Amino acid sequence: MLARPGRLGRRVRLPVVLLAACSSLAWAGLAAAAPLGAATVPPQAAATLYSGGPILTMAGPTPTYAEALVERGGQIRYVGSLAGALAAAGPGARRLDLAGHALLPGFIDAHGHLPDYVATWGRPDLSPPPVGQTRSIPELQATVRTYLAAHPAPAGQLQFFVGYDDSLLAERRHPTRADLDAVSATVPILLMHASGHLVVANSPALALVKITKATPNPAGGLIQRDAATGEPNGVLEETAGLQFMPLIPQPSLAEKLRRLDQVQKWWASYGITTAQDGLSNPGNLALLREAGRQGRLIVDVVAYPFFRVLGDLNSLDGRLKGVEIHTPGSSAPLGSMVSNAGREFAGTATAAPAPPLDGAGTAAKLKVGIYENQLKIGGIKLTGDGSPQGKTAFVSQPYASPPAGQKADYRAYPVMSQQEVDDWVAFGYRNNIQVITHTNGDAALDQLLNAVRKARSTYGSKDLRPVAIHAQLARHDQVDQMGALGIVPSFFTAHTFFWGDWHRQSFGEQRAAGISPTGYAYGKGVIFTNHNDAPVVPPDMLRLAQTAVLRTTRSGFVLGPAERVSTYVALKAMTDWAAYQYFEEKSKGTLEAGKRADLVILERDPLQVDPSSISTIKVLETIKEGRPIFRLGVDRLDRAAVNSASQVAPNPKLAHHGHGH
Repeated sequence: MLARPGRLGRRVRLPVVLLAACSSLAWAGLAAAAPLGAATVPPQAAATLYSGGPILTMAGPTPTYAEALVERGGQIRYVGSLAGALAAAGPGARRLDLAGHALLPGFIDAHGHLPDYVATWGRPDLSPPPVGQTRSIPELQATVRTYLAAHPAPAGQLQFFVGYDDSLLAERRHPTRADLDAVSATVPILLMHASGHLVVANSPALALVKITKATPNPAGGLIQRDAATGEPNGVLEETAGLQFMPLIPQPSLAEKLRRLDQVQKWWASYGITTAQDGLSNPGNLALLREAGRQGRLIVDVVAYPFFRVLGDLNSLDGRLKGVEIHTPGSSAPLGSMVSNAGREFAGTATAAPAPPLDGAGTAAKLKVGIYENQLKIGGIKLTGDGSPQGKTAFVSQPYASPPAGQKADYRAYPVMSQQEVDDWVAFGYRNNIQVITHTNGDAALDQLLNAVRKARSTYGSKDLRPVAIHAQLARHDQVDQMGALGIVPSFFTAHTFFWGDWHRQSFGEQRAAGISPTGYAYGKGVIFTNHNDAPVVPPDMLRLAQTAVLRTTRSGFVLGPAERVSTYVALKAMTDWAAYQYFEEKSKGTLEAGKRADLVILERDPLQVDPSSISTIKVLETIKEGRPIFRLGVDRLDRAAVNSASQVAPNPKLAHHGHGH
């Protein structure tokens, strides 16, 4: 069991009172209230008193409501009775009537890739209806052909498109090199799978990176080939596609910042106040740092540099001479980590970098473990395997339905060797740095468990809260081990809806039913979080909660009823427990005095609706440290760009019943 004293059992119950209207301001007044500053508001500034609706504190193991909440200077100053709130607010306080709407802590994105949307914002998507129009490979070809005709590019420049999903195409297969050559035999074209773990390239694109019949599979990846000729068929798995990433055209910095503004507003429209860059590259970090310097980050962002580019941290700022490490959850620096900038990642995965050297460095400007301008480097990110929907998740037992061309004993493959995982986890424990690791398959999770066990035996049982990202095919015995080792599993229950039917065929009924075992983890007292992994699926937090509660697939099948959790537990996984994952439980995640006023106002109380209606609840307002950052009906979103960014259709009627593998 993951020990966290008091988090599962200690709280003072506040009075449960749902007030209809106890202030002179109606909801319209709340929507029109002037924004409050966060750090710049002096302590003597007027307070804001919220009342008149259910205030769900998310504190404690069972639902606890309050009559009123007082915010001042970006902090929660009081939570409790209305009489106590009036006294705490003092003279001149603004009284904001919730008018029956619900107030909760702002939602915390436990794993996602916020800045990744910047590159795809406004581009055509290849998703199925109703978001996109791609039902088949001919329709996919038509979308790409139309875009290329309307947007001619310089000769030889790579053109990329995102969001195709072989599990929902009529052909139930990946598009191939030949399919894209039929669109253009001269323009390099690259398609990215909805999972982000596979790409498809046409012949000119393969020529750009010199992939031929003679090219060997890279470590941790696979070049799919024609069974008859041995020629690459255009589908590249995992690390085999990484060398295309530097070739994707990038907009100007000004355009990136403009898009990032819109992306953040979109995320805030889902009630998110803390986001993640869960696979940071130097470009994304530079963009986030610049946005922070300009005061353009409206949500907190926690970034985890990818281990393969960790050495490039130095290149983000010419003045940077090292990386200052802070004890997780504190602001006290431990020392410095010498950058590994000399080892550039050149786009090939044949030789992964070793962890940076330990020891003394000079005073740093890029700090690990502490916020600067609403950006925090949380630690480092490892990638252990691929995706279950792409059939590249590394599992201990063979796939029930392996990919085309693979043998019956196919289990996929690891992206990192056990020794690499051991070395990087040891580096984290040695230097008190949090390590988060992508582990979809149970064999990849075994690698992480082994590495953490070894590191703890050498460096002690430090409270570093390593995170098993996705942990989708985690066995129950592995959940027990994660609890004992202090690992936080961050599940991805959205898969139960989006790809649940596909997983039933890929893994068989028994293993598919155990995808994202939240019910078992909760029963064992293991703290877990839940996430959307956006842009794999849109950052819709209430839909995410609904998938954890219902676990229904697109076809309406209940996938693993024993793994369901209550609505309250589903919300804990994106508030209180998500704050714990980030070492921020003292400042976020619940509505308690002394914490940041990160709030979300919902149309209805999620605990008081039918679980099948959770995803239909509207986010009315999102508030970051007392300052509104999204208001429904006031803030306008670029709907076309939003639709193109929502790569997976959220329509439950779009069931699929089979595939071509």
